Amino acid sequence: MVEALRDVQARFLAGVMSGDAEAEALIVDDNRVGAARRLDIYRNNYRASLRDVLADHFERVHAWLGDDQFDNLADAYVTAHPSLTRNLRYYGGEFPAFLADHYPADGELAELAALDWALRSAFDAADAAPLDAAAVGALGDGWIDRRLTLHPAAQVLRQCHNSRAIWSALDEGEAPPDAVLLAVPVRLLIWRRGVQSQFRTLSEGEADALALFEAGASFTDLSAAAIAGMGEDAAMQALAGWLAQWLADGVLVLAD
Repeated sequence: MVEALRDVQARFLAGVMSGDAEAEALIVDDNRVGAARRLDIYRNNYRASLRDVLADHFERVHAWLGDDQFDNLADAYVTAHPSLTRNLRYYGGEFPAFLADHYPADGELAELAALDWALRSAFDAADAAPLDAAAVGALGDGWIDRRLTLHPAAQVLRQCHNSRAIWSALDEGEAPPDAVLLAVPVRLLIWRRGVQSQFRTLSEGEADALALFEAGASFTDLSAAAIAGMGEDAAMQALAGWLAQWLADGVLVLAD
């Protein structure tokens, strides 16, 4: 009996999610509302619910496109990526890549979506003890040769358009600038301070430094690379400034 119920549920779910016509046999048919129409109601509610989820998760993309265009994109995404998770908080993770693949001429769409998703992901990312001033004080010099990595709530995004300016204008309820391709791509650091997700633009040097940590470098490794690339005086000045900012922001953790 349990297996039979599961089979019925699976058939009905397939009818709602993928349009499987066999599910119509599970629906009561009468002269008022036929089985096909009843199933269409479920399908429309399912798609509308997922559109609403995407509009919430990608609020700035929605604001940038407007209701009609966003709904069209959301419908296309729902068709290509039906929900496979019980927790709708995680639905839409492939949306930035979907936009990049299907709308390469409008690169700001994928970048806005990536920033929306990264900020949301930072909010509920796993907790981890950050390397902060107190930790450095307690460890003494013992931390400088240990591998470092980004905090679970931190990540770096590369953007080739003025997507940050568009995002910020939309977030403030202001008229956004037109999308333009940047002469030089920028990288943004997204992280969580307390319960607030935030981001800032990185200099090229700082972005490269954080990339070394993502690859498993220690602060000693970074110092050697910086001195080789900048010279000792410039490297020491840059490292001091970066470290103070990283400790204040809590974006690094000890990897081992």
